[in-house]
Amino acid sequence: MKQKGYRAWQMIVLGLLAAAMVVSLMIPESLLTPPGPKRVEISILLRQGDSVVWSTARQGMEQAAEDLGAELRFLTLEAEGGGSSQVELLRRQAEMDVDAAVVIPADCAALEQLLEDWQGLPVVTLESQVEGARAFVGTDDEAVGRMLAQQVAESCPTSGRVLLVDAFPGCAGPSRRLESAKTALETAGFAPEVCSELTAEILEGAAAVLCFEPVSLEQAAALAAQCEERPLVYGAGVSASVVASLETGGIAAAIAWSDYAAGYLAVSQAAAAARGEQAESQTLPVTLVKEGETYDKDHQRLLYPVFS
Repeated sequence: MKQKGYRAWQMIVLGLLAAAMVVSLMIPESLLTPPGPKRVEISILLRQGDSVVWSTARQGMEQAAEDLGAELRFLTLEAEGGGSSQVELLRRQAEMDVDAAVVIPADCAALEQLLEDWQGLPVVTLESQVEGARAFVGTDDEAVGRMLAQQVAESCPTSGRVLLVDAFPGCAGPSRRLESAKTALETAGFAPEVCSELTAEILEGAAAVLCFEPVSLEQAAALAAQCEERPLVYGAGVSASVVASLETGGIAAAIAWSDYAAGYLAVSQAAAAARGEQAESQTLPVTLVKEGETYDKDHQRLLYPVFS
């Protein structure tokens, strides 16, 4: 009798468990899982040529997207594209109901004009601070310019010909670095020349050349190697090519910062803005890396983030 009662209880328990399983399968997963943050779509607008030099930043962006529940769309301007093309591209993203955008400005004035009274998607800028953007991620540009000027002053006579490369005149960040370096050099007794085009002929006879973002820095290092008397090359920003030139002496010194952190922070602030939260600007710490110092312990994590 007891055995029959025990078996009956077993059947009741098993029946209840089976019923619970059936009910759980019928309940939508969204009701069983605590709600997470809203998934957002963020467009990343790059200039032509940025895809390579910002590759480390892209890794940071992708990690932030994974951590924060965002979907990224990378868009690069065509070779003939400029500030107006970038503005139109941003307009189209707003029309497609993208939630936010991270922009490396091709023309700050054009972007500022669009963002004035802008009712479209929130924008976070990298490299150049732009009025009307929700947040900015980048360096203290005036400090970067002064640091580069100091390297020239310590290595070259005031009579030496010093070139300042204005590769992206519409971009506020590099332009501020250039103006800061120019002022510091003039105060130190130099007569720096500003040029917008890099050729081996222009570099001939120069004592030093300063670049203010990694695209022109890569070009200057390659062209300087063709000169009969190689000028000292200094610059701001690092890429794989820049690091290689620092190793071999093609670049005398570069101001470095974490592009990985820049990408991560830009996407995190864009995601916050897309969700209606407060986005905050972030200033990146910078480090001077001289020729031959790339394998120093203090610099390895910054220059080789993938292997750190």
